Amino acid sequence: MKIAIIGGGPAGLYAAILLKKQRPQADITVHERNRPDDTFGFGVVFSDATLDNFEKYDLPSYQR
Repeated sequence: MKIAIIGGGPAGLYAAILLKKQRPQADITVHERNRPDDTFGFGVVFSDATLDNFEKYDLPSYQR
């Protein structure tokens, strides 16, 4: 199965991680419009509720 994810932000990258966990055989590609060395667009802060959900449903990602 081929899966294309549009957007390399937090949601797109996390979707890729979760999909790969569920379907290790899948060919997953994340498409991002910015160059790999661009440094803008970061600085995302997750709310306490979001962090609680990470801890509850995906402990390995939460611990990273």
